[in-house]
Amino acid sequence: MGKPSIFSKEYQKRMKRRKRLASALVVLLVVVVAAVLLSTKMNFSTSIKNKVAGIFTNKNSKDKVQKDKETASQLKNDKEKDNSKQSDAPAKDDKKQEDSKDDKYIEVTLSSGAVSKAFYDEVSGAKKFKLLDPIDNGVSFDISPSQTSIVINETNTQQIKVVDGSGQIKDVTKPNYTTKDGRAFSRETILKQYQGYLWSVNAKFIDDSHVAYVSQLPWFGVPDLYSYIWVVDINTGEHKAVMNTKSKNLTITSLASDGLHIKADDGDKVIPVQQLIG
Repeated sequence: MGKPSIFSKEYQKRMKRRKRLASALVVLLVVVVAAVLLSTKMNFSTSIKNKVAGIFTNKNSKDKVQKDKETASQLKNDKEKDNSKQSDAPAKDDKKQEDSKDDKYIEVTLSSGAVSKAFYDEVSGAKKFKLLDPIDNGVSFDISPSQTSIVINETNTQQIKVVDGSGQIKDVTKPNYTTKDGRAFSRETILKQYQGYLWSVNAKFIDDSHVAYVSQLPWFGVPDLYSYIWVVDINTGEHKAVMNTKSKNLTITSLASDGLHIKADDGDKVIPVQQLIG
């Protein structure tokens, strides 16, 4: 379309149309460019969002799969452990029943009323003691060198009892002490009157027929008492003091081949058995 003549009557109208057309084209171009830019931006943003979401979705999916695997593995292990425990339980119960069936013992009623069991093995027709169980607080025991007897010492009552292979229980406690002028004092009276008094404690065998123990006899009723080793003959019931064992703190520790081992104020000592029973 040629440029109209400036002298033409249509000159002003045509120029106005051209301007409107040019303006319209500019506006259209702006709209198109804006639309293209907006569309590109939205697609780019959506793509990034999708990629980020995809990363987290894949991670969560992998984590869930791993967690499910770990849970399944743990459940399997727990099940195997439960099965193992269930299979072991009958075996343990059977062993316990078998042990209980094989155990042999003699029941001993203590002063407290509690019942202990003196367990033994049968060897060539003879009872060989090995254990006293259960044991009350303050109760101790010792087994003779031949294992054919067991001595039980009850600290609360300070009684000494010997159980032999036939099941006989003999109380070998010294029942009373008689002074030179003939006055007799019973164990119960002395223990009740003098708190903490040692009448007969720490009893141990020195051979199959004699038991040694610690006592503060023949003295009582005076402060700062000494202790002594006493020996009782199980067969005769006779008690005697070994006066040269005098000590403020005295403990029988063990019996060995060289004699009775004790702890005294001046250290550890060994007393030959023959000296104790001779």
